[in-house]
Amino acid sequence: MLEKLKRILLEFQERPLPAITRRDAVLPILEGKATVVTGMRRVGKTTLCRQKMQQLLESGFDKTCLLYVNFEDDRLSGFRLEDCQFILDAYYGLWPDNRNKECYFFFDEIQNVENWERFVRRLLDTTDVHVILTGSSSKLLALEISTAMRGRSVSVELLPYSFAEYLRYRNVFDELPENLSDSIIARLRHGMEEYFNLGGFPEVYQVEDMVTRWEILQEYNDMVVLKDVVERHEVSNITALRRLLSFLYNNDSQKFSVTAFWKTLNQGMQVKCAKNDLFTFMNYLEEAYILYRTELHTTSEKAKMVNPDKVYFVDVGLVRAMADDPTADRGWLLENIVYLHLRRCKCQIEYYNTSDGKEVDFYVTNKMSRQHCLIQVCWNLNSPDTMKREIIPLLDAGHELGIKRLLLVTWDEEKELEGGIKVVPVWKLLAGYEPVFK
Repeated sequence: MLEKLKRILLEFQERPLPAITRRDAVLPILEGKATVVTGMRRVGKTTLCRQKMQQLLESGFDKTCLLYVNFEDDRLSGFRLEDCQFILDAYYGLWPDNRNKECYFFFDEIQNVENWERFVRRLLDTTDVHVILTGSSSKLLALEISTAMRGRSVSVELLPYSFAEYLRYRNVFDELPENLSDSIIARLRHGMEEYFNLGGFPEVYQVEDMVTRWEILQEYNDMVVLKDVVERHEVSNITALRRLLSFLYNNDSQKFSVTAFWKTLNQGMQVKCAKNDLFTFMNYLEEAYILYRTELHTTSEKAKMVNPDKVYFVDVGLVRAMADDPTADRGWLLENIVYLHLRRCKCQIEYYNTSDGKEVDFYVTNKMSRQHCLIQVCWNLNSPDTMKREIIPLLDAGHELGIKRLLLVTWDEEKELEGGIKVVPVWKLLAGYEPVFK
């Protein structure tokens, strides 16, 4: 094992780091804590680690101060906790002077090693190294990490490409221009068309055939369902799980009641499933980072319990690939893409019901400044009925909550409305030209 590890470490030193698209996520490096990159499969967690490596090299670090081990390497098949000492023996055997240097150890797919956290805690306690971990969602979940590491870790969530990252990947803009011209606006609008249709999974943009793109995304869904839910949690009622997920894909960005769906599943679809199992399935899917839920904004815990959550997916391209009709409701997809933007901004996200029961899509809180913003999302304002349905709840909610920052996000409209509502095109919000908070 020692000689195998030496060959693996030397191969990493000899291989140049691949060219990558820069991600905006930052890996926090804190003394005495491991950094853990979490997120759904295929979002680019390993690439983010390579980006950190490149930054270290550019800052003057010697590459020998970087260690990288991928535990999915077939040469490490059957690797056990007691074998972890060989990593240190191999590394310091090759570069003994590094015992007294600041080093960075990157461990990919570390969940393949049973009880890996014991080795990582020992590293933090006995060596002068920074530890960065990535792994599949099936065994490296945020809750489990905090339990296993006993407060010795800090996590960063990685989502698929943001709009700005997509523009960087497509070589539209490496950095978004400070000022908008007609030419820049045209390029942003064109980019938003593709981003809205395909989403942000990096691999999708490596092929041009639309059928292949859908197949890639469908395989992602199947992989998460199989590896991170069915196999991990030993789910036996796979039919009910798949019916649940299919229903959610076809009702993206909508309120979801487990009780109502349970009745439909058992009576209308003739699929037997306990209601508590459906609640459990929802937790499994959220743990696997394939979907997220938002609660009603209220001070009443009882009201939160009786009101359904709204459900959003990790990527709009994934929704299109899995829904029965990928163009069924563009407004729902638009709301999902705004939700993901707010999540990337690390906002606290809820929805709000006015005193007379009208819904506002997002009650958003800046976790640091405690500023608040209300956001409504709709495709356009062409219809008087749409104007009434979207604007009145926003005004009423602003009055009830004392919030002045009111945004109405549309596909491509921009204007000021009475009552302080600012209508914003989605490309302008996602590109950062219209901040959530001012």
